[in-house]
Amino acid sequence: MWPEEQIQRRLTDGIGEAIHSDAVIIRRLVPDDLEAALEIDSEVFGGYDPNIFAAFYEYHPGSTLVAEVGGKVAGFILGFKHAPFECRVFWLAVKPGYQCRGIGMRLMLGILKIFRNMGALRATLEVRVSNKKAQALYSTLGFQMIGIVPSYYSDGEAAIIMKLRL
Repeated sequence: MWPEEQIQRRLTDGIGEAIHSDAVIIRRLVPDDLEAALEIDSEVFGGYDPNIFAAFYEYHPGSTLVAEVGGKVAGFILGFKHAPFECRVFWLAVKPGYQCRGIGMRLMLGILKIFRNMGALRATLEVRVSNKKAQALYSTLGFQMIGIVPSYYSDGEAAIIMKLRL
């Protein structure tokens, strides 16, 4: 059984009741979601160029997802296939008021399933050294640290490179 299937089973077995208290819909990003994604990006200090979101929608529409709660975008994930058998999570962000409610987990589960359907054997991502919550999420899914890149981010913070065998 895939690690994310084990997690999904735990979620549906009642362990993750808080996660199910809100109806969370994971779906593909559509143009009407771009403004909300940009707002979330600024709230979590991503600071990405707005054109990146449009480019992901245009060039990687099958692996660009949003989490919708109560009709509003609460988070998003941008991913793409960057080698014949490897996909990459480029950016996962959840609106601050919705963090720690399982939305990031659901977005990750969705993107990993898509990656597997694309024929990927591995998934890679980078995470800030200071972002312990994200590191814990990725570790729970089976990602393992494979290295550190000093001064990876524009503010000089290092990134941990993590990889998962799909």
